[in-house]
Amino acid sequence: MSVVMVKMRCGLRWLAVAAGLVVAVVAAMAAQAEAASIEVEDAYVRGLPPTQRNTAAFFILKNTGDRDLEVLAAPAPDVAERVEIHAHRHRNGMMSMQQQASVTIPAGQSVAFAPGELHLMLIELNRPLRDGDTVSLALQTSGGETLTFSAPVISVLKEGKSASGTGRVNSNSNQSNSNKDNMGHAHH
Repeated sequence: MSVVMVKMRCGLRWLAVAAGLVVAVVAAMAAQAEAASIEVEDAYVRGLPPTQRNTAAFFILKNTGDRDLEVLAAPAPDVAERVEIHAHRHRNGMMSMQQQASVTIPAGQSVAFAPGELHLMLIELNRPLRDGDTVSLALQTSGGETLTFSAPVISVLKEGKSASGTGRVNSNSNQSNSNKDNMGHAHH
C-alpha cells in the first residue's frame, strides 16, 4: 500500500469524525432551540391535606416556536415517586382520568394544564407539600430536552384566590393564578 493511499484513508477517517461532530453539534443546537421555544406560565401545585399521597400540578405551556412540540412527563424525584400526564374524560355522565403518553403543543399555540382538564399528576409524594412551598418540576420534549420550572404549592382552599410565584422556564417572569376551580384530585 502506498503512502498516498494511507494518507487518503486517514484523511477520510478524519473527515468522517468531523462530519459526525457537525451532526452532533447541529442536533444539540436543534434540541436547545426546541427547549427555548416552550414557556411555562402560571404554574402551581395543588396543596392538599398532609395525609394525601397524590396531587396535581397545573400550568400553561406556550409554544413560541414554528413547529409542533411533543411534551412528556419527566421524573421529579424530590417531589414524587412518579409523575404522569393525565386528562379528564367525561363519559356517560361520569368523569374519569386517563394517563396520556404525551401532549402535543401546536406551533404558536398554548395548551392549558388546568383543574378538570389536562394536568400533571404527582403520585406517591415523598413528603407533604405545604401551602407556600415551592417545588421543582420538569417536562421532557420528544427530542430529549428537559425543561425545568418552579411551581408554588397553593392550598386547595386558596385556589380561587389570587396568588403569585415563578412559573416560566428559568423563572423569567411572575405568574398569577385566578379562576381555578376546587375539584379534588387525591386519588389513584
